[in-house]
Amino acid sequence: MIEVKNVTLETFRILHSEIIEYYQCIEHDMRRIYSIMCVDDYKECMDNLREKNWNVVLKELKKLDNDYGDPYFSDDDYDLLDEIRTRRNYWCHQCYLDWVYIQDSGQRNQRLQRLTRQLENEHNRAYKLHKKMQDHVMEVYNEFE
Repeated sequence: MIEVKNVTLETFRILHSEIIEYYQCIEHDMRRIYSIMCVDDYKECMDNLREKNWNVVLKELKKLDNDYGDPYFSDDDYDLLDEIRTRRNYWCHQCYLDWVYIQDSGQRNQRLQRLTRQLENEHNRAYKLHKKMQDHVMEVYNEFE
């Protein structure tokens, strides 16, 4: 877990880079879980999902998971993954725009400090979910193999 006190741009960039890593791994693990659950060839399923975004993969995973009648993931789990998708979109596409164009350096730094505290919280949350998804991959593998 990382705790930010005095923020520098370098700290922000490190946290940001790590959170993007966690999000990418979570998304990849959703593809892996789908491909394990799928009755088709694992590699073929992975290839078919390669270009699909988080939202599409999540919907397809939920549909496949519910087709079995006793879903592995709960509705709350799917809601959490969708919420994380929304947060990922912010950190990937918007967060820098929320402070780099502020003209006043004091206000820009203040905004950077606030965003870094938010990023710290999100970073820790994404890290935990990333580790949990890795566990789920193994559990699903053991259940479906």
